[in-house]
Amino acid sequence: METPVYISIAGSDCSAGAGLQADLKTGFALGCYPLTAVTCVVNEVPGLVEGIVAMEPEFVAAQVALCLRSFPVRAIKTGMLYSPEIVRATVEALKDFDGPIVVDPVMIATAGEALILQEAIAVYEEVLIPRTTLLTPNGDELAKLAGTAPITTVEELEEAANQLCARYNCAILAKGGHVGGSTCTDILVQPGKPTLRWSHPRTEGISTHGTGCTLSSAITALLAKGQPLEQAVENGLSYIARAIATSHRLGEQFAVNHSV
Repeated sequence: METPVYISIAGSDCSAGAGLQADLKTGFALGCYPLTAVTCVVNEVPGLVEGIVAMEPEFVAAQVALCLRSFPVRAIKTGMLYSPEIVRATVEALKDFDGPIVVDPVMIATAGEALILQEAIAVYEEVLIPRTTLLTPNGDELAKLAGTAPITTVEELEEAANQLCARYNCAILAKGGHVGGSTCTDILVQPGKPTLRWSHPRTEGISTHGTGCTLSSAITALLAKGQPLEQAVENGLSYIARAIATSHRLGEQFAVNHSV
């Protein structure tokens, strides 16, 4: 049986908990062969971003193009794209790709640091999201994209997800981890289909660094394996819940367990 291949187009995290490092660990754990296109290098650890160096947009596009020419790529995930030029270069490189594209609109680190230039958000909306199969924003990212006030309730999360779904005609997985309360609710909104919700108790006392990257990569891997979108989302959510619950402690840090 041929191993499913997908590309992650994202940033490199030196602490290996998020970005391409999380995508690689997730893809291999789920039986796929993840390729990578580096968009930027981030000097970070959980809770602290010290610096970002972006790749040249042409070099990002060249990585994507070479991977597409050389491997039977079944799905694409985009993570941290950082600049408007990198967003445009990525979309241009994917212009002939007709498989599923999962967009994790990485904008804000868990600790609150910006991971995207402000002017890149409009380019996301103009050229990338209209090509997207599934968009996976957390509450903060969803509020930015929908142009709403900060999201503080599940009802607001769902309302903003519905707005984006109608605007771009793509599926939205609104992640509830940044919404307060003892329970996290994730919401899948799709054009012309019933809304699906998954709720689970909030895990306390464990760093969630890289969990968004891991979830979006898990869903991409499962789509590459041929699972329908709803099944891939449900199984991806189950995977990340197990990964968080069995996190490793590394001195003062926690690391999500991708090998579950």
